[in-house]
Amino acid sequence: MAAIGSIRKHGVLLLVIIGLALLTFILGDLSNVTRTFSSKNTMAKIGNRKLDQVYSKQYEENTALMKLLQNKSSFEDNETYQIHEMTWQQLLQDQTIDEQLSKLGMAYDNQMVEDFKENMSASLSTNQPNQFIAQFANALAQLYGPENAMGIISNIESYANQDGARDIYNAYQALVRFAVSAEKSQKYFALAQNSVNFSDNLAKKLGKDNTMVLASLMTVNPELSAFQNIKADVSESQMKDFYKAHKSEMFDINENLRDLNVAIFPINPTAADLKEIEDSVNAEFGRFQQMSLLEFATAKGVGFVDSTYYKESDINIAELDSMIFKTPVGSFIAPFAYENVKWYYGKVFGGAFRPDSVLVATIELPFKTAQYKEAPYSKKEARLLADSLRQVITSGQSTIFALQPSYLYGRDRGDTTFWIPERGTMPELYNSLLNTPNGGVYVYKAPNGYIVFQALTRTTPIEKRQFVLYDRDITASDATVKSLRAQATQFAASVTNNEELVSKAQKEGIQVVNGERVPSMAANIGQLPSCRDIVSWSFSDDVKKDDVSDVFNVNRMFFAVASVAKVREQGVQKYKDVKDEIKTILERQAKVEKVAEQLNNDLKSGNLQSVASKYGVSVSDSVVLSFAGDYYMNRGVEGKAIGEIFNLPANKPAAVAGNNFAYVVNVIENRPAQGNDNIMLQKSYLQNALIGRERNEGTLMNYLTSKMKVLDNRGRFYQK
Repeated sequence: MAAIGSIRKHGVLLLVIIGLALLTFILGDLSNVTRTFSSKNTMAKIGNRKLDQVYSKQYEENTALMKLLQNKSSFEDNETYQIHEMTWQQLLQDQTIDEQLSKLGMAYDNQMVEDFKENMSASLSTNQPNQFIAQFANALAQLYGPENAMGIISNIESYANQDGARDIYNAYQALVRFAVSAEKSQKYFALAQNSVNFSDNLAKKLGKDNTMVLASLMTVNPELSAFQNIKADVSESQMKDFYKAHKSEMFDINENLRDLNVAIFPINPTAADLKEIEDSVNAEFGRFQQMSLLEFATAKGVGFVDSTYYKESDINIAELDSMIFKTPVGSFIAPFAYENVKWYYGKVFGGAFRPDSVLVATIELPFKTAQYKEAPYSKKEARLLADSLRQVITSGQSTIFALQPSYLYGRDRGDTTFWIPERGTMPELYNSLLNTPNGGVYVYKAPNGYIVFQALTRTTPIEKRQFVLYDRDITASDATVKSLRAQATQFAASVTNNEELVSKAQKEGIQVVNGERVPSMAANIGQLPSCRDIVSWSFSDDVKKDDVSDVFNVNRMFFAVASVAKVREQGVQKYKDVKDEIKTILERQAKVEKVAEQLNNDLKSGNLQSVASKYGVSVSDSVVLSFAGDYYMNRGVEGKAIGEIFNLPANKPAAVAGNNFAYVVNVIENRPAQGNDNIMLQKSYLQNALIGRERNEGTLMNYLTSKMKVLDNRGRFYQK
């Protein structure tokens, strides 16, 4: 088995440094997921495998990893949604790749994963560390210092069952999954791509046909104001023919979706509310100036005054750093409104020059508790041993470094000497270390052991300040909220379908946000945030097209009334449901054709530059276009237009139509195909054209996953 699994079982010191209030799993409350599932109530299934518990576990691990990498304790709803989608896509890809590798006799067993983990951790001591573990180590180093980060990684398995540090272990588990998944995918795609073969004759034909042109070119948007009077009509038969030709390609969706309209009533404070808040803050500040800090804190219901020291770079409110560090200790911070969101006031009550971190050497002495019954000492034995070690080191009979090897408990030596930063360390511990002279010894009692610290050195002292800060949210009053709710309720009662909601809102000047193709797991609707409750409503079994919701109170930011504009069920959509989309597509194409026709008429009495000047469009000179090149290689010129451009004669400007834009082109020179004999080069062109450069892996994965039998019912279980 891997060596990591056999390393120490207790992380006393790191638990103290990290603190007992580590990040907890608070995103996307999946508590409902743990309800009893019946065979008819499955959340996620791929193939024949039910993955409810696997998904929940991996989501929890991914959440812990994202918190660590982004140094956050919580996420916005949209970020939560992104983690859900990342988890689902990873799970779907892993199941797909595992199935493909299994067919090739390349399945990964547990021992292979353990070996991979060991090699990944070992790579940190090389010049080319594994990118995943390196990113993990950097994130830990930012929070706990480089030495502590290495100690955490070396002893990561010891955190699996420790309540205070389980999020770090979960983050590591997610990291391992990402790394193993990347390796599996790399191996599979290498095999899959190398299995694609193009014949020599096809490559030679491409080499012969792959001519180039040198041209002057301008791209014309048919929506320019100059073309606003051009109308294009399409017939019913044209739309039906388009649907038949493209229904599998364009109108086959792999999940249920909703089109929604949401009328919103922002909850903003009135002028009277703003005046009342300002007066209240000023009155409170007056009381604050007349009372002691502790008296005021008690009156506010806090009960204590924060004794933490902060350096200037710790202050993230731009106006506040100068108020704290550019005024004498004892100065009051007068009330000020910050970005129309909060009022702040406070006082600077302390200041000192303090080191930002202390270098220590440590010996840990874990004792038995209900959670750590296998610890080597009783509580009394650990206390007596700690006192003895302090006396031995202080008297000079031995050094802490000579004693450490007897108390490593399977850890690395480098795990016992490191920098402890002030920020993130419990004030009691850090202040005690500051009061311990270099070379002095301090014994700390942790919840599950004693720690013998020897202070070695410290960073150069820098100016820090102690301050207390109180705030008041700038929000609408209860009366204002009540009035807005009444408006929203009256509006909801006055409309019975989607069309009425949109038209009435328009008449009354009420903003409507439109969300198209909203998935069941979404948190936002268009650009509207925190809409999880609205999305859940729209996917309820009894909600159908044209239904109108009751009033939603969205995080006290706004009231909302929603309507269902369209229900899109998984599979090929019916013609009647996509008719409007098809009409829009065909009308645009028809308009592009008419715009190209008008541009050609303009060219009869002018030239490329005069036409460009007429419509305010720039001309690109000496553009090289390749017949076999893709959209990106050909300056964004659409494939439909490329075919026509390569049939244009030289030095005769002409306008050609693509699907979305018209192009005015003057072919300067037709260049014959090059590299006809370079078969490998032509096969590379074919690979790019038919599979698509870096996009080939996505093409393969989309194909493979489309063949998997998938049940994604997460929207029923995911609550905000």
